[in-house]
Amino acid sequence: MRHYVFWVPEADEKLQAILAAADEQSGLIRVAREIDFWLARDPGNFGESRFDTVRIGAVHPLAVLFDVLDDPPTAIVLDIWQF
Repeated sequence: MRHYVFWVPEADEKLQAILAAADEQSGLIRVAREIDFWLARDPGNFGESRFDTVRIGAVHPLAVLFDVLDDPPTAIVLDIWQF
């Protein structure tokens, strides 16, 4: 089942700030797109469970905290950071 991917405004702003501060933006853009791909394709198996329906997932060097909803099928990105 395909999920919609929604970024809360604060997470989207953090991603934009990470990209703006990066020396090499193209690599980070590729990683952000890969995260979006996994969130749309199979968010329930991406990363690890944290509590209830909230999970944490990572593709080096970015990590996201996200919530998985079943109806409608949606992955909501709550936070992002670089590690």
